[in-house]
Amino acid sequence: MTAIELNARKAEMIRMIMNHVNNEVVVSELEQVIRRFAGAEPCCYTPEEIKASALEAIRQRKDGRYTSHEDMKRLIDNA
Repeated sequence: MTAIELNARKAEMIRMIMNHVNNEVVVSELEQVIRRFAGAEPCCYTPEEIKASALEAIRQRKDGRYTSHEDMKRLIDNA
């Protein structure tokens, strides 16, 4: 994506917010998301690191070392 295309997308997002968002709560939530990502470094994993992580996850799953979706939901709900 070129810089011009990126700037066009950002401008479109601003237009969407200006034209469709009329709720202070939504504006606050959008502001928090933007602030969170504004200072965040992009993820910089190498292809080898991604592959190693995927292989380790597969091994853990085969060995039964994982938490199911339902168990995770229960953990979060009870936190």
